[in-house]
Amino acid sequence: MDKKGQTLLLFVLLIPIFVILTALIVDIGSMGFTYQKIKGIVDESIKEYYVDNEISAAEEILGLNDIPLEDVQIKTTTDSIEISLEYQMDAIFGKIIGFDTYDIKVHRVGTKEEDKVIINEKE
Repeated sequence: MDKKGQTLLLFVLLIPIFVILTALIVDIGSMGFTYQKIKGIVDESIKEYYVDNEISAAEEILGLNDIPLEDVQIKTTTDSIEISLEYQMDAIFGKIIGFDTYDIKVHRVGTKEEDKVIINEKE
């Protein structure tokens, strides 16, 4: 039996799988980076709220970092501030397999105890 060309056939069949996996890995990494960046912006806006004690200070930080305020929900109580937002990130390579955008959700709660601001993830 002639076995020439079997490796080429296997290579041709596996190339699309490797391309798709690489695209997903790049997009997932980009999503993780964007999530961390947005989480940092939200944390900074919570800290700014406690410095000025006004919601406008938190909104200003979000606005300066190109976060659309219509996508942000800010709730305050006497002892905490809660910021939730849903951010849409454009896919880099996900468009190859049908993903145009990814939704990134951030929900953080800040409280102040003594002189420290404590920020937690809320589910």
